[in-house]
Amino acid sequence: MKKKTIFLVGADTGGHVVPTFALAKELEKSKKLRIVVIGVGSEIEKKFYQKLNDVQYLKIMAGKSQFGSLLSKISAFLKSLIGFVQSKYFIIKYQPKLIFLKGNYATLPMAMAARLFGRPVIIHESDAILGRSNRIVSRFAKKVFLSYPEEIYREKIRNAEFCGPILRQEFLSPKEKSDADYKIFDFDKNLPTVLVLGGSLGSRSINQATISILDKVLPDCQIIHQTGESDLKVANEARIKLEEKLRQHYYISSFFDQELFSALRVADIVISRSGSGVFEIAACGKAVILIPYPYASADHQSKNAQYFARKNGAEVIEDKNLSPTVLYSAISKLLGSEKKRRNLAQNLSRAVKLSGREIILDYLKQYLKF
Repeated sequence: MKKKTIFLVGADTGGHVVPTFALAKELEKSKKLRIVVIGVGSEIEKKFYQKLNDVQYLKIMAGKSQFGSLLSKISAFLKSLIGFVQSKYFIIKYQPKLIFLKGNYATLPMAMAARLFGRPVIIHESDAILGRSNRIVSRFAKKVFLSYPEEIYREKIRNAEFCGPILRQEFLSPKEKSDADYKIFDFDKNLPTVLVLGGSLGSRSINQATISILDKVLPDCQIIHQTGESDLKVANEARIKLEEKLRQHYYISSFFDQELFSALRVADIVISRSGSGVFEIAACGKAVILIPYPYASADHQSKNAQYFARKNGAEVIEDKNLSPTVLYSAISKLLGSEKKRRNLAQNLSRAVKLSGREIILDYLKQYLKF
């Protein structure tokens, strides 16, 4: 029997790659499908897509055109034009029955090629506001799946359905924390733990504020810190300067893969940007301090954080107000109140619909008949 081909386009950052990976991991179980994942060749794409077995990974060119100088915008346009030609070639070669697009600039070349050839597309939006690319593609998409309730979006969206985020199976059936989780970080299970996440690329302002308060917080807790590659050296230098006892309370890494599950299990508080990673925190039932990235497209991270704040599911610190003093105060207040942490975690979990992956998989099964 000839396999039906589906394209899954998720590129560049963890917020787009990881959900695409989660779908591909389930779809590759079917013997009736040929799955092709498409990205732009980022490091996080390689880390995740190489874990897939019976899936082909292709790359196209694309450029971010909304920021920078005129020269950079021209360069981005030319890259996307090349990506459009590459996308046309891939569509002609593989003849996909359906194309799934996980938002961002890298999906536009494929979306435009799909429209040219009359290939059906569906999209998934991770944020509380439609991104620039998804806003364009939503005009002709067969289905627009949303992570947040439809009524909070500022525009009427054609063919929209509130499904929730696309999460990996590990987040949908979380395990209880164990001694083995603490052993990964060489931590004491009797001390509270703070997990600091800056997204797949790290966060300079969160990293700086965290490093500045290490001497004050580490006597009372342990910190697991995802720094991103650019701040790993600075964090390591700060760790070396700590007293030996405090040094044992501070674990750093530029990027978390499988360790993330253990980190979330042992964490009492999570400090994070307010991208799609919030849903993973919610699934694990954790109290969170959200610090929206102020330069995100259409300020979508602030919109996300505001939604959870209205649900009393998160403490929110605006990046412009972030300082070592403010961060220390927020951590201390949460560490000092188990009731506050429990209420935040429960409200955050209630604010999230966790069935997104299954809803989309059911849609794909019905549409492709596999």
